[in-house]
Amino acid sequence: MTLLEQGGQPITIDEYTEWNARELARQAVSRRSVLKAVMAGAGGYAAAQFGLANAAFAAGGGVVGSSGTVISGRHLSFVSHAGDRPDNAMAVTAQLVSKTGMLPSKLRCFVDVGTEPGHYGERYEAEIVHLVGQYAIPGGPVGSQFYAKAVLDGLRADKVYHYRLRLSDGAKSGTAYFTTAPPRAKGKRNHDSEVPDPFTFTAFADVGTNNAPTDPKYAWGQDPESVKAAGGTWPAGIFDNNYYKTDDPVAGASGRDPHPAVTQTNLMASQRPVFTLLAGDICYADPGGSGLPADDSHTPLGTSAPGTNLYNPYVWDVFLNQIESQAAFTPYMFATGNHDMEPLYGNTRELGDSPTHGYGGHLDRLDLPTNGPKGCPSVYQFVYGNVAVISVDANELSNEIQTNKGYSNGSQLAWVEKTLKHWRTDTDTAHGIDFVIAFFHHCAYSTTNNHASDGGLRDALDPLFSRYEVDLVVQGHNHLLERTDPIRYGKPTRTAPDGSVVHPQVDGVTYICVGSGGRPRYPFRPAPGADAPAPEGVVPTGPQALPEGQRYRGYAPPGGENTTENNTENVVNSYYWSADGSAKNASGYTQGTKVPEVVSWSQVRYDAYAFLAIDVKPARQGKHTTLTVRTLADALPGTNEAYSEIDRVTFQRRAGEGRIRRLETGPVADPTP
Repeated sequence: MTLLEQGGQPITIDEYTEWNARELARQAVSRRSVLKAVMAGAGGYAAAQFGLANAAFAAGGGVVGSSGTVISGRHLSFVSHAGDRPDNAMAVTAQLVSKTGMLPSKLRCFVDVGTEPGHYGERYEAEIVHLVGQYAIPGGPVGSQFYAKAVLDGLRADKVYHYRLRLSDGAKSGTAYFTTAPPRAKGKRNHDSEVPDPFTFTAFADVGTNNAPTDPKYAWGQDPESVKAAGGTWPAGIFDNNYYKTDDPVAGASGRDPHPAVTQTNLMASQRPVFTLLAGDICYADPGGSGLPADDSHTPLGTSAPGTNLYNPYVWDVFLNQIESQAAFTPYMFATGNHDMEPLYGNTRELGDSPTHGYGGHLDRLDLPTNGPKGCPSVYQFVYGNVAVISVDANELSNEIQTNKGYSNGSQLAWVEKTLKHWRTDTDTAHGIDFVIAFFHHCAYSTTNNHASDGGLRDALDPLFSRYEVDLVVQGHNHLLERTDPIRYGKPTRTAPDGSVVHPQVDGVTYICVGSGGRPRYPFRPAPGADAPAPEGVVPTGPQALPEGQRYRGYAPPGGENTTENNTENVVNSYYWSADGSAKNASGYTQGTKVPEVVSWSQVRYDAYAFLAIDVKPARQGKHTTLTVRTLADALPGTNEAYSEIDRVTFQRRAGEGRIRRLETGPVADPTP
């Protein structure tokens, strides 16, 4: 019986969780008997999950213990246990996997830590969290996953630590290492010894995987024997990225990188980042992206079509193993996107009685800092060196996809403003913070054909970011790369082409969409017309009458500049999402309305796969400190390089002078030249 057949389909995530709990209660079975039934029904999943984990475990130098349980998907993150400075603690999470899908009842896990490889002087016991999926959804999904989680505290600042995970049955992971953050700056930096060393961090979004979980018992509309012969693969593009178009210049038939999501992670490691930001849409275990209840995740063989909103928890196994080669050494910091609203799990201890919003599984699989507003688990902040970073939950502000809109009742925005104000006005804090970075999913500023700009994000955040002099905003959602000119209160203040030096305290905020992390690319806007209307009264002429084209270092448009595509900063047929006229769309979620707009701030555009490498050079008090953003494109067509730099912009401030003495209360006079 489907949800629709029950008469009264749950609408919100909370309604679904409540309904699901009632259905489970009616079955009158114990947790253990449910799990036995689950793993029996999972068929090939337990074996496939173990095969993936065992391969990663062996490749990383792991040693199997007596129970056969292996350790995989190790990843690090900064934690709020150490306040807003990640200089004396680190969180470690890993997955524990067995052939049966269960663990021995008395199995324990430890993290051994030392300052030299193979020499461990400290031991921390990790909590083993059992993340159990809900089973009232017809046909699935099943889900039984175990995660070991530990916070390593009492560490020294700016120091390399080596670590391994160890099980009580004798299993040991290979050795990995991490470096704690530099110590907190105290007062003015008048001596070189008080200046942090230069560092680099990386950023991308909309990553996904180039592999999908396998199970020979499930595939849509395919012959059982052919599915079994193919190893039980899902159709391309359901739980992986492999629906690239044949004309994709990188991942297509004539391209030279069929696995951009994997490549992006490996290329970022070459930059030796001190941390990585992932601005939402992490692994796509929920490929629908609506945040609505999963109604049919695993359609049995012989049926013609999948359900309307799918979910497969084992995609997380693929993703965590995919990033382990970097994330076991470099903290990964996540924001949540629309594909991260997973209404499968009930509340965790961290959420308590708060709404789930689909983030319950994230709190068990990941280590999100908990220093944000109550009930907003993916909203947090941390400071590294002279850079302050804030994660915002764009799902709570989006006009386009309104499933989670407004769930905090204003507490998220109030907390964001309080945090920014503290960083920019507190005398002691402002001496240590030069640059402020925000990252979130939906774009406040973008011109892509899919999604474009979200007026909900723009209206809520642009005034705050302008007032408190945020330097850089990292966004996702649109599967391409786009950088704006600096913007203050909704208006561009100057042009900032490749190689520019921007002074954020005067010029404003720069927004970069880096949803180019591996998912199949989106196009920019077509020529103005019925499907891409210019605003009323705007008559496109010259380049403006052409489809929107790319604009980046080294790009040569077919036919020459502005002959076959518009390569200017100006785009007459872009749009943003308004909340006016919101209604349910065909997929069942409430959606806003597209409003045409003319923009003059679209400085750099690249519609394939790229990530950001961000170099920070701190300085003595009053001297120039810089934050340089390099855009690195994967397998740029026509080159023989692993990646190519296609854009560079440098933000410059005077070190220790980030404090704002007079706060603006609203938009200033029109600064457009």
